Amino acid sequence: MTLQDLSPATPDVEAIPDVRAECPLADEPPETPERPTAIAGTLTTARRTTVTFYLSETLRNRARAAYRSTSFEEKDSSWSEMLNKALIAEVERREAEYNRGEMFPESEAPLTPGRPIGF
Repeated sequence: MTLQDLSPATPDVEAIPDVRAECPLADEPPETPERPTAIAGTLTTARRTTVTFYLSETLRNRARAAYRSTSFEEKDSSWSEMLNKALIAEVERREAEYNRGEMFPESEAPLTPGRPIGF
């Protein structure tokens, strides 16, 4: 008996059925279900996205310390939820001050890049 006798036979590639032909969605990525999340006491299934912004290391460390010290009492499910709560509070303040408490119209238009001149 030789090693060649022990090795598995090479399958005939043409004999293997192409299951993708039977499943037209096989090349498409699976749909991500929208999971319910609680943000500032409101349950939502809205699609989430990422946001990148800059802040000082001092402010980041201060916010992280506040999160670590209070997340249980505030029922924050995550660091992201605490940051969402902070953002919602500022948005609602601006809506109250500048738009009679009404939401501003939503827009997908990109924001102007860079720092505003004259502030």
